[in-house]
Amino acid sequence: MDTRRITVPVFAATMALAGFLLFQVQPLLGKYILPWFGGSASTWIVCLLFFQAALLAGYAHAYAITLPLSVPRQAQVQIAILVGSLLLLPITPSEGWKPRDADNPTWRILALLALTVGAPYVVLATTTPLLSRWLARIEPGLDPARFYAASNLGAFAGLISYPFVFERAMSSGQQTRWWSWAYVLYAMLFAVCAFLALRRAKGDKSGDVRLLIRAPGSGDPMATWMGLAALGSILLLATTNAISQWSAVVPFLWILPLSLYLLTFVLAFGYPRFYVRTLFGVAFLLLAGATFSAAEPASSADLLLQLLLNAATLLVGCTICHAELVKLQPSPVRLPKFYLAIAAGGALGGVLVVLIAPVVFSDYFEHPLVLCAVAATAVVLMRRDAKAYGAGWAMPAALVGGLVFVYGVAVGVARETGGERVLVERLRNFYGVVKVVRENERDPKQRSLYLVQAGAEQSEQFQAPERRMELTCAYNDASGVGLALAHNARRRSGAPLKVGIVGLGAGMITALGRDGDRIRYYELNPAMLDLAKRHFTFLRDGKAHTEVVLGDGRLVLERELKAQGSQAFDVLVLNAFRGAAPPMHLMTKEAFDIYLGHLAEDGILAVNFELDTFEMAPLHRGMARKLATTVRWFETREAEGCDAAISWALYTKDKAFFEMPQVKKAISAWRDRRRTELVWTDTDNNLMSIINWSWD
Repeated sequence: MDTRRITVPVFAATMALAGFLLFQVQPLLGKYILPWFGGSASTWIVCLLFFQAALLAGYAHAYAITLPLSVPRQAQVQIAILVGSLLLLPITPSEGWKPRDADNPTWRILALLALTVGAPYVVLATTTPLLSRWLARIEPGLDPARFYAASNLGAFAGLISYPFVFERAMSSGQQTRWWSWAYVLYAMLFAVCAFLALRRAKGDKSGDVRLLIRAPGSGDPMATWMGLAALGSILLLATTNAISQWSAVVPFLWILPLSLYLLTFVLAFGYPRFYVRTLFGVAFLLLAGATFSAAEPASSADLLLQLLLNAATLLVGCTICHAELVKLQPSPVRLPKFYLAIAAGGALGGVLVVLIAPVVFSDYFEHPLVLCAVAATAVVLMRRDAKAYGAGWAMPAALVGGLVFVYGVAVGVARETGGERVLVERLRNFYGVVKVVRENERDPKQRSLYLVQAGAEQSEQFQAPERRMELTCAYNDASGVGLALAHNARRRSGAPLKVGIVGLGAGMITALGRDGDRIRYYELNPAMLDLAKRHFTFLRDGKAHTEVVLGDGRLVLERELKAQGSQAFDVLVLNAFRGAAPPMHLMTKEAFDIYLGHLAEDGILAVNFELDTFEMAPLHRGMARKLATTVRWFETREAEGCDAAISWALYTKDKAFFEMPQVKKAISAWRDRRRTELVWTDTDNNLMSIINWSWD
């Protein structure tokens, strides 16, 4: 049988499928485990670190076995490993990995991924470098480098199809099973490739020992290769971190930066003439300067513009790093070492952002620092070009770009350090950055402390002793939560309340408690509890008996419901939103079933939500109908001098509550003025469905 006709298409199809599965599984498992770790943006960043390290392991394995082994022996070894990896399917994570405390889960996530998908992922990562080398032996007339295009095409398809096809069409469990069956198909295709390699390379008795031979006088700039690759990796991870801190933690916003990062490899290696040093250098200086000077988004329009700005900066910056790698690539015989260095640099960047930066920096300073590092690299390269080819238009353009960059940095620094607010303390951990700031220092009556997370104020306390238990309008007696505690069925009977609160903040709601009340907080982030005790007095000055349970509110409530039964809360408050984005796992039908399971018969569920960027009214209306309860919206009035974006949705089966005069008067019309309904579930939820497209 003439195997030459089928060799090329089978090898190309195998590489394409491997690339597809490599990048499809990343958002798949990232979304699957996201609710287990509090919906934290860091969950995805840790996942990226794992996949970069696994990619390095795959490249290192491919590089190692091709040195001493012949093609037939390589095929035999790889088939044995592949068969072993099939025994680990399916890749559905076990619920035993769910955390039972609020400790840093970084190593738990890494271990979970290693045991769930580690072996199959490493096998997939070996595919393109290994098959390309086999092709070089059995089809010397072909250029194996062009088969990287098939792998990149598959990778793009895997990434882009996830949010638009697979996430919408399948539940998370179905996605893991589908991926596992696709991996079986990959194994069959790889077996065909191995058969063809064995058949065509029977006389091959040697490995690629020539890879160890260096031409006289030549050397491999390993440090430079790894440095440029690490710089691009840090820019990817830091940008993703920045976007996730002021936006939502959803696969689409993970995939966009990763897709652009992958695109820069395609552009740099496939179209090297596309890269012009000075043009890209100036573009990066302009974009990075704009990124520094841009304020945090306060509306949907701001969110979109910030996303586009960060995406453009990432695209141009990574193109510079990767195009410079192309200029330094060695002869074909040294390419395996070159690609291994790139993978090592990518993994190094992941380690620096995920493991080192949280220990060294108290805020996400790695993002502005990497922007400065890439900018400095661009300036050095432009100067090198100017010396080699003359100044021309390049130097004036570079000067303008440099001035814009410096101006942007100055604006960003002034915004961070200027104004009337004084930073008191800042803590960073896996769950984010939390700050305590002081304001109105000159006015003793107005002097306040604020707790800030993800750019949003979480709590406020006046510092004057006589005003310390005075609440702001979002939480006072006239607010939605204030009305819920003052007029629920049990309070109307004169009995003390049992209150549950998901999300501690500084413990402001404690001020609404009365003698005999019991308040139980559920807080995911230990830093919140530390700062609340150290700088605020709500927890110790409140009249109610208060306790704080550390851990993800939904998971802890779920475990309590199974182990102890209902807490029978008279009021259960959901006050755990981070910035302007709702943690999606707290707003699903399954989550609300848990909440209602912990409510007393006439209890009230109070949900704090914001409407600047996301319009959640359809979600609340749909959830109330699905759960056969009643929901009303209580908007904070602008006339009271309050932030109108802070509002409350109150759910209850107690019809008398909504008929109370004070409550009835405070009920607001839904801001969207519509009747549309929406229900999220754990396996079917999409943040795009609640984006507020009103850009006023």
